[in-house]
Amino acid sequence: MSEENSVIETGKQVLKKKARGGNSPVIGDNGVNTKPGDNSKIAGTLLQILQWGEVDRSNIQALESRFWQFIEFCMNNDIRITNQMTYLALGINKDIAYDWEHGHSRTIEHCNFIKKVKSFCASYREQLGADGKLNPVTLVWWQKNYDGLVDKSEVVLTPNNPLGDMKDPTDIRKRLSEGIVDEE
Repeated sequence: MSEENSVIETGKQVLKKKARGGNSPVIGDNGVNTKPGDNSKIAGTLLQILQWGEVDRSNIQALESRFWQFIEFCMNNDIRITNQMTYLALGINKDIAYDWEHGHSRTIEHCNFIKKVKSFCASYREQLGADGKLNPVTLVWWQKNYDGLVDKSEVVLTPNNPLGDMKDPTDIRKRLSEGIVDEE
């Protein structure tokens, strides 16, 4: 083995050790375990989607058709469905999706359409999580950042009236003038 190959092999071993010991439990291996061909597959997928050409965003039927074309493409090519890739296939971005969803642009049909798209993506992710195919922390992050779920603590306050049910101002004055009684 040449000295150069030895250095490369040693470098690979160091990277593997760092990857094993330094992985985030949330993020995972951060791409250390990508296999040859993974990146070209992803780039090729994006290229194929972009080659479909533009879709008439004013036409809900055209958007619907493109959405289902994208879903079928993902099924046939074993590709996970994400919001961003779905938006790419529709020729929009997250800002446009937000505007449509909140009625800031286009029509009520656009609002309903994008809500259906987002619901589909959310349900897909949730099913991945339910089947153990997605890190639960990642699922929760996606649900909070894309699906509108929030951590919510409910606090119920019950007013405590130290004077009891007194309503007459004279009774209240009398009670206050008697002072506070320490309870033991």
